[in-house]
Amino acid sequence: MKKMFYKLADAYLSDAIKVGDNFDAVRKVISYKNKKGILYLLTTLTSASECAVIAESLLLSKSFKKKEEQLYNAAISTENDYLNLKRLVLSGVAVLLLEENDYALTIEVRKYPTRGISEPKSEKSVRGSKDGFTESINDNIGLLRRRVRDDKLSIYLTNVGNKSKTDIAICSLDDKVDTKILDCIKEKLKNLELESLVMTSKAIVEKLLPQHLKPFPLVRYSERPDIAAINLYQGKIIIFVDTSPDVIILPISYFDHLDNVEEYQQSPLVGSLTRLIRNFGVILSVFLVPIWYILVSETSINNYFILRPSKEVAMPLFLQILIAELFVELIRLAIVHAPSELTSSIGVVAAIILGSVTIELDFFLPEVLVYISFAAIASFATPSYELSLANRLIKYSLLLLCFVFGRLGFIFGCLFLFLNMVSTKVYGKYYLAPLVPFDLKKMVNVFYRSDSNDNKIV
Repeated sequence: MKKMFYKLADAYLSDAIKVGDNFDAVRKVISYKNKKGILYLLTTLTSASECAVIAESLLLSKSFKKKEEQLYNAAISTENDYLNLKRLVLSGVAVLLLEENDYALTIEVRKYPTRGISEPKSEKSVRGSKDGFTESINDNIGLLRRRVRDDKLSIYLTNVGNKSKTDIAICSLDDKVDTKILDCIKEKLKNLELESLVMTSKAIVEKLLPQHLKPFPLVRYSERPDIAAINLYQGKIIIFVDTSPDVIILPISYFDHLDNVEEYQQSPLVGSLTRLIRNFGVILSVFLVPIWYILVSETSINNYFILRPSKEVAMPLFLQILIAELFVELIRLAIVHAPSELTSSIGVVAAIILGSVTIELDFFLPEVLVYISFAAIASFATPSYELSLANRLIKYSLLLLCFVFGRLGFIFGCLFLFLNMVSTKVYGKYYLAPLVPFDLKKMVNVFYRSDSNDNKIV
């Protein structure tokens, strides 16, 4: 029976990883104590030094029955399922077949190619830590464990994708997490039908929480280990997806997207002021342009805050706003996708075209550019990139309703938006909590940064 498993597993793995065809697929025969062992691994995903230790420890092993007791590598387990053996080898685990065993030894020697640990560009902090998650799931879990040295920390590892077999880790604290939500997420991941997970974390989110007609992000992404750690202590669940530097945090509310780690690197008063300005900027990015359009087109208000058009141009006001907004979006996309060396040039050219040239040619009114610019700058104050995208969609929808239905369109648009958010739940949790249902103490924390000892951080 043992000889049968040895031969069948050898033939199966040799064919599965295409030994002889793939340059990095290795089948190494090891002789020890007049016996044979076969080691399977992929050199591009494993540590060469760790693999050398396996062969060395076998050659120096004593006459114990269990050879795994003699191997120097610490993380060793047994496996006798052929499909699991193939998956493990393809993910970088070394598989050792021994003649005297009716099972294989799986040895943790993975060393994935990845970039160095550095501060996330989208979540910078002046005083905070400068390390961020990478595309390696092992490194990411290590960064989390460094901050959460708690015996209640549980890490459940699984894989998703019929073809890709992408590793996914679900992290939680046993004494903080809602076990019903945790079990529900595990069950959904277990039953996912995906051929591959090329789009990594986003593909997982779309399966766990279908968006349908809801524009706002239902999970939070982060590349910062400190944010992931503190959310664990708040009872949240952290999902790591291999090859993705973003972790998924859930369940969350809308107001979780407005928190930022920088507020907690300053004194409570300074942090509270920063939070107030940021939240005000988020509101301006959505409602400033639609409200200005309504006030200018349907009222005669004119003061320091509501600047009315100073002259007449041939193009209708709504069309001016629409084209200017489109131009700003094109600038944003160009800066994101252009090489870093060209971003400053793009900004200078865009400022000249959108500013002096369009005004001198009477293409845009100066007032239009003022309000569009204010709204664009305010949108950059939004901590969550996904939330800023959703806010832009809401702004364009409100503008269209204002153009078609006037002030009633704006009112009904805001009402529909509020009802949509109120009706949204994330695994049984209200998306607008603590506003709905209303909790005064927690609602104050949305605008006022209290002492960090209460663990209400980002």
